[in-house]
Amino acid sequence: MKRLLGYVSSTACEDSLKLHIIFEGPLKEKLAKKGVEVVDASIDAMAFADVLRSKEPEEVLLVGVKKRGRAPGFYLWRPEELKVEDTYALSKLAQATLTGWLDVDALIDGLRVFAPEYVSRIRVLECEPPCGDWERALEEVLE
Repeated sequence: MKRLLGYVSSTACEDSLKLHIIFEGPLKEKLAKKGVEVVDASIDAMAFADVLRSKEPEEVLLVGVKKRGRAPGFYLWRPEELKVEDTYALSKLAQATLTGWLDVDALIDGLRVFAPEYVSRIRVLECEPPCGDWERALEEVLE
């Protein structure tokens, strides 16, 4: 199975900025040995849609940090697939990513517009800060 892990660093949360250091170091090599390609998904949804189409993964794991008022720890969830046909609703979904806002929610909303065929393949591993051991959390999710 072709798997892709995309990490989303965001200036909205300081802990999120550490993701680049975590996923571009030795952990990237360990994940590659398990058949998981790691990419920086801290880009707009149109660009990430191109990444998805070029790599054609069967499974996508987006990794991010988001303060939502939950207990600290890791949360695994799947985004809802939305059937949006209204042009105005589509433009509202894409607005955050097109204006440069980078976070997991903005990326997923943008993918609903620019790569809806991939939304059903996405799982999100999200940390409510402070974040613990990413490697351990990933081991559980990727098994």
